Amino acid sequence: MKIKKKIKYIFGTAVFLAIAAVLLTLTTYVMRPTDKDFFRARVAGFYAEDSDSLDVVGFGSSALYRYLNSPLLWKQQGITSYGIATAAQPVYVIPSLIDEVEKTQSPQLYIIETRRFTDTDNEVIKENRLRQIADNMKVSWNRFRMVTELTEGFEDRLSYCFDLIKYHGNWENLTEESWEYLFNAKEHPLKGWSVNSRHKILSYLDVKDITGEIPITEKSEKELREIIEKCKKENLQVLFVATPWQVTEEEHQKDNYIKRIVEEAGFRFLDGNYYAEEMGLEYNVDFYNPKHTNAIGAAKFTTYLGNYIREHYDIKTDHSKEVAASWDKAAEKEEKEYEKAAEKILKKAVKAIKAAKADQTEQY
Repeated sequence: MKIKKKIKYIFGTAVFLAIAAVLLTLTTYVMRPTDKDFFRARVAGFYAEDSDSLDVVGFGSSALYRYLNSPLLWKQQGITSYGIATAAQPVYVIPSLIDEVEKTQSPQLYIIETRRFTDTDNEVIKENRLRQIADNMKVSWNRFRMVTELTEGFEDRLSYCFDLIKYHGNWENLTEESWEYLFNAKEHPLKGWSVNSRHKILSYLDVKDITGEIPITEKSEKELREIIEKCKKENLQVLFVATPWQVTEEEHQKDNYIKRIVEEAGFRFLDGNYYAEEMGLEYNVDFYNPKHTNAIGAAKFTTYLGNYIREHYDIKTDHSKEVAASWDKAAEKEEKEYEKAAEKILKKAVKAIKAAKADQTEQY
């Protein structure tokens, strides 16, 4: 009898702890803030995708979610893709993000946007950059391991591992939208893409004749090589991409350095700055600041990327009716959003170009 009571007690305790853990996790998801820059929506949107439904998954900073128009890639190529991207996303989270993806998806291709490898800002782990990704991931051992490794020496380390400590007072700010994240999985209407209708005239630097290399920092190179080794060990197909922007000669030489490392390891490197003309990018129309395309520029980049993927990778695009319906719905929304954005951009561009010409005339 004593043994039976002991077993019953242990079982009851285990059930209680399991229920408590589930409730604590769900409370954490609800208490997390819904942010104006849609980082939460984008990361949670990934978890809402059907298992084994994504052909391509990308990682990166805003240089990914501003450039990769996933619904358009679906419409043009039948490829399902999702960018798990946050602003200035640190490259040191990529290995853990790969592990996170592999739990529910089996992508035929990964895309890694390389701009952050050239940035010296990558040397320091910043709270806001880490939290933008970590505090939007599902609670799991993978997330716990990533956070504990990256916050070693931090004073408030526990609040990274259990972010309810940071957000427990957020109950006063809860909205109906907060409850939509109860399971941290809410479908993103544009599959991770962010529409932008702003405009800025930029200058174009033809990088095709720029040779030579400038090394990236030791820390960035170490992280790049570790990612490469992980991908090789796990037999993952990876395309490294430098998205086009108003690049400088020095920055392009850093891309050359990364390109050599990547290609020596047997992976492809797509230099968007090198192929900007082939993409049809117009630097007086297709950007909204020196580092990002607007909706028109994103469409041109995505079209080129889709053709590049088709040419160099054997991507199978068989999907269930349910998955196809979800993507068709996103493509319909993207088309409407793109048309509205493009109209605004072109009006602004015509006005800005006329003003620039007038200024030049006055100078002479």
